[in-house]
Amino acid sequence: MRIRPAVPDDAAAVAAVHARAGRAAWSSFLGDVLARPEVALWRARVAEPGLLVAERAGRVVGFARADEVTGEVAHLYVDPEAQGRGTGRLLLDRVLDRLRAAGHRRARLRTEERNTGPRRFYEAAGWWATGEVLEREWRGRRLREVWYERDLRQEPRV
Repeated sequence: MRIRPAVPDDAAAVAAVHARAGRAAWSSFLGDVLARPEVALWRARVAEPGLLVAERAGRVVGFARADEVTGEVAHLYVDPEAQGRGTGRLLLDRVLDRLRAAGHRRARLRTEERNTGPRRFYEAAGWWATGEVLEREWRGRRLREVWYERDLRQEPRV
């Protein structure tokens, strides 16, 4: 497995991972909101600072982004076919390293409350729910996103 900064040529692969992972995680409560990869959207986002991709055998199988200004993990997606092999954990560790290097003592992220698989993943990695919830509409659907935090100065809480 290789983790590296994203480049513009990664846009189509990142969009495809986003669509497949999103469908797998959200379709039970949001329907098929990601019917096809949104390459145009990801063309701009792959240029954002802090976006990393995971490659296995030359193929992008996941991506993550740390927002070094806010201290948030802004994206973390792994292709369903590549899940369960440590890709998400490695990507998460790398973006947390970036947040530490930027001087953050705590990291934050949010995920939809019905997104139980990722919530279990974050909790197993030492994150805890803060009790804050962001309610918003996305593509005509109501979301309730639970905020999580992790202390970057200590080992994960278990």
